Amino acid sequence: MNYSIKNLGAGIGLSVFCTLPAYADGIDQMFTADGNYIDEIEVIGDVEVASGETMALLEMRAQHMKFYVDPDAIYVTMDENNPILTENKPFFGFWVSTQSPDISDWPNCGYNVVDEHGTPYDAHGTLVWTNTDIAPNGYSLAYSIDIGICEKGQQPWAYSRASIEMSPDAGVPHGDIPDQNIYTITDSKGAEYTVEANDGWAVLTSVEAREIVVPMADTEQSSQTYFEQDVLNMYADCVTGSVHYGYGTWSWANGGFIIDFDNVSFSFPRMDAPPNNDGACRM
Repeated sequence: MNYSIKNLGAGIGLSVFCTLPAYADGIDQMFTADGNYIDEIEVIGDVEVASGETMALLEMRAQHMKFYVDPDAIYVTMDENNPILTENKPFFGFWVSTQSPDISDWPNCGYNVVDEHGTPYDAHGTLVWTNTDIAPNGYSLAYSIDIGICEKGQQPWAYSRASIEMSPDAGVPHGDIPDQNIYTITDSKGAEYTVEANDGWAVLTSVEAREIVVPMADTEQSSQTYFEQDVLNMYADCVTGSVHYGYGTWSWANGGFIIDFDNVSFSFPRMDAPPNNDGACRM
């Protein structure tokens, strides 16, 4: 099995009497052991994987990683006497990289792991999730994630903000923490696009200037060519717009999402569509 990690916001904590999110949006910032920022990790929810097991799914969007972990590791009773914390019980899982193998920073491990939709992934590995303590604020968890790559054993990799702040050796988290509403994705042709996402809409801007050929509405069927950054607007109602291509539509499936205009299409395999619209616009 293989595993992928996305930012988990200190998980969803359970108080002794009621459910209490460690962070209201289920998002936490993750750091290296020496306090350098890696990415945010987000709790997506529970899913059933190919083995029939129910696992908690988390994502690190900027790292293009998904993580599948025993739900008991994520939904923790916030009690200082909880054995999960006092015994530092390890929980096992796996991760996958959602990037294409030709652009991924991870090695190609082969098609021997699939996600909850049955989609196979090349780059993947195992993980160990360990909760270690409760932060002084009473609702944040200190935890760490060790990951293995392909068949290699797990090595220390990422630590929650609470874990870094509570460590006498690590000190205060440092390094630039980027705006988490802005990240980068790659289309099927290898072109990178910066995504600025907000509730109900997203703007995709090509990182590099590119040749844009626009058909002209005249009897000679001529075209005009531009060399500039491409800008694609996506909206929650499945509509997309561009200054060059006019209006079109977008849709998603388990294998990624597509933006369609009359004369051109953009495909983003293994990528989640950025507008938050509760799963609408499915193919």
